[in-house]
Amino acid sequence: MMNRKWLIAVTSLVVIFTPLVGVTNEAADLKVIMQELRNSLTDITDGLLLDDFEQIERGAIAIAEHPQIPPAQVQRVAAELGPEMAAFKQLDTLVHDLSLEINAAAKAQDRDAALSGYLRMMEGCMACHSGYKERVAAVLSEATAEM
Repeated sequence: MMNRKWLIAVTSLVVIFTPLVGVTNEAADLKVIMQELRNSLTDITDGLLLDDFEQIERGAIAIAEHPQIPPAQVQRVAAELGPEMAAFKQLDTLVHDLSLEINAAAKAQDRDAALSGYLRMMEGCMACHSGYKERVAAVLSEATAEM
């Protein structure tokens, strides 16, 4: 009897909260991805400062394999950036490729190559932030406000 009550309680909670899953904050999705990328970048930085190649590898591969931006957000960003979307995507690809380069350098325990890739990756990150952060954040905030 106790198991049945427990099952009914859990099922009720699932039914109550399932609609809330669909009402997610899309801006938070990208925001969470960006925060995790920052954390991974910090891992690389710390790894370089400590000569901890495993930490550099972890940070670099986490950047390379970060979750994809939800399709609805991609559409909003593309609509906002218009023809600039190609340059935006190019920066994303650059950072991805450099994270793989950093990972390979860390596997080879080549600090100089890892540092070189890291510095170029930082330039790509900062170019994206200075060129697009405000506009992307604004368009995603508007979409969230409409929900």
